[in-house]
Amino acid sequence: MKSFLEQIKSPRDIKQYSVEELKSLALEIREFLISSVSKTGGHIGANLGVIELTIAIHYTFNLPEDKVVFDTGHQGYTHKLLTGRKALFETLNQLDGMSRFLCREESIYDVIDASHAGTAISIATGIATQCKADQTKHLAIAFIGDGCLVEGMSSEGLNFGASTNLPLLIIINDNGMSIPKNVGGIYNLFSGPDWSNKSRSYFEGMGYSYISIADGHDLDLIISKFREAKTKVMDKSVVIHAKTEKGRGLPIAKDHPYKMHFSMPFNPKTGEGSSPTPAGKTYSVIAGKKLYELLKCGTDITILTPSTPYASGLDNCLTEFPDKTIDVGMAEQHALGMASGLALSKKNCFVYYQSTFMQRAMDQILHDVCFMDLPVTILAVRSGFAGFDSPTHHGIYDISYLRGIPNLQIFYAGTSYDLESIIEIRAKNPVGPMVILHPYESIRPNENEYIRKECEINNMETIYEGKDGYILSVGNTLGESIKLRELLLQHNVEFGLVNIRWIKPLPFSQLSNILKNNNRIITTEENIIEAGFGSSIAEIITDEGLNCQLLRSAICDGFVKPGNKDDLVKIAQIDSITMFNKVKNKWGDLF
Repeated sequence: MKSFLEQIKSPRDIKQYSVEELKSLALEIREFLISSVSKTGGHIGANLGVIELTIAIHYTFNLPEDKVVFDTGHQGYTHKLLTGRKALFETLNQLDGMSRFLCREESIYDVIDASHAGTAISIATGIATQCKADQTKHLAIAFIGDGCLVEGMSSEGLNFGASTNLPLLIIINDNGMSIPKNVGGIYNLFSGPDWSNKSRSYFEGMGYSYISIADGHDLDLIISKFREAKTKVMDKSVVIHAKTEKGRGLPIAKDHPYKMHFSMPFNPKTGEGSSPTPAGKTYSVIAGKKLYELLKCGTDITILTPSTPYASGLDNCLTEFPDKTIDVGMAEQHALGMASGLALSKKNCFVYYQSTFMQRAMDQILHDVCFMDLPVTILAVRSGFAGFDSPTHHGIYDISYLRGIPNLQIFYAGTSYDLESIIEIRAKNPVGPMVILHPYESIRPNENEYIRKECEINNMETIYEGKDGYILSVGNTLGESIKLRELLLQHNVEFGLVNIRWIKPLPFSQLSNILKNNNRIITTEENIIEAGFGSSIAEIITDEGLNCQLLRSAICDGFVKPGNKDDLVKIAQIDSITMFNKVKNKWGDLF
């Protein structure tokens, strides 16, 4: 006899099951997810906590007519199983494999493509507004985590969602976590023995009907409460607040600081391999270690991070210096507003983001930091290709949208030496706002062969001189640029190589000297071509009226699929071999 899970091809298949059979299905799903994700890696802890809630959603409501909007989407694995995608799980974290998040191309049951928190309530209000206008009996369901309520957009959506009696159901998966432990007022509201009464006052005071579920793993209770909500939501928007356990059913998650939120492939019994970041000495490890050393020796700095300390190498800083290293929750905008206040109070503040989340604080960068010309330092890891998370996780737009902001200095670390040096300078004497970008990868094992430590960090770094032209490289393409130079040398074509370091202000006098004395220039960057680094060099050539031919290696306009860097540079046609062929086509006289 087939297992319950093997019989499911669509959500309608589970409607024939009894509640006791659904409980067996939940056990099968938990066992399958641990077995499968331990081999591929993935968001295991986040998904193990919502199995019963997700089953109950599909059992009680009518999908796809009722629309379920998953906030972020990293808790959607059970949803994928219930919508017939079990066979795809073995392709997770492979090129063109199953998405880590929700994906409209994968299924009609995936309402949105999302991988950032805080968007679900607002999107669901839009869907619910149209359901009401069309006078259907369908509803919109926002399936959120308690961590996302820290996001400003969630507050805006909550405010509107209670205003017009929409057919809107908000299900809160409350496990006390965002990625690490949740912080602040929402955590206080949702914790303690009287959490339900406090929360009821809050949501009913806003205008919602409120239903609490003390055990978000009790299917009998959940289904009963969901049926109650299904009746109530036709008259008034409803909040269902369910307490769950992140990482439930995986013993090694109990003592893990993030409850195994995400992991590379791991041993489910011993925990071996359960790291959320790539193996090796990465740029974020280097940055985290330098910040830790500065705190250890008494340097007066304050570090803020919006809930992704593991990706920023800040675990030791948070543990040993909790008063100097502050996780503000999933509040990217607040982090920079708070940093501005600290800077106005004469404190030296570092704000550490993943590049993909930094873009959410664009207004604060421009308005609260740069407009007031405050000495705030923003560190941004995962600039360039960012792995298998989502097309929106790639930091391939940061150079373009940051370049136009007045007062903002942009430094791109091409080596560990660059990163350590610029952090140390900013820790001692920060002048004005600065963004320090660095990529999502391990330090090149042979990088010491290319570092010229005698070169002042305030200048660009000329790694090699050249007689036939120059390659001007942003840090995230320095490895491919070195390979390109070596390919050219094999054909007796000698290009110099520069680690540009400074995106803004550009090292104008040094660059002018190269551009005036060389009529062949290649720029390389892991960024979209529009308004990127190569564009800034083209501007100099045009403005100065230079007789210089430029070949820009950058990513064509658009979104890039998830994948590892080696694959994606080829797909984006910014790898060394493709670039070599472009050089050959453009300047055939050199060969």
